[in-house]
Amino acid sequence: MDSLAETLSSAEIETVRRALKATVEGSFFPDWEFETLIGVDRGTVQQVHEDWPIQTVDQAEFSCAVIGSMNSLIGYPHGKDDELAIYVPEGRSAIQEAMQRLTSLGV
Repeated sequence: MDSLAETLSSAEIETVRRALKATVEGSFFPDWEFETLIGVDRGTVQQVHEDWPIQTVDQAEFSCAVIGSMNSLIGYPHGKDDELAIYVPEGRSAIQEAMQRLTSLGV
């Protein structure tokens, strides 16, 4: 996989960064079910967020952190649209578009 910093647009990079931050800091996913929903623990998502778009954890954890976060923000019935808009003002559609781009790249 090519460097994501070189492959993704600046808007896509920022959308993913915001989604990762929302996943870590927001009240969307309680600790007791976080790893079940996302696929990795909150600390791993925090690490991926801090280093994004550079991959510093293994590929499986990186993919789970990024795609799991974005997928859960799109589809998990958290009922917190106003809070999500604070983190990702571009909305769910931007998250979905960035996630589709990442999956097309093999993330």
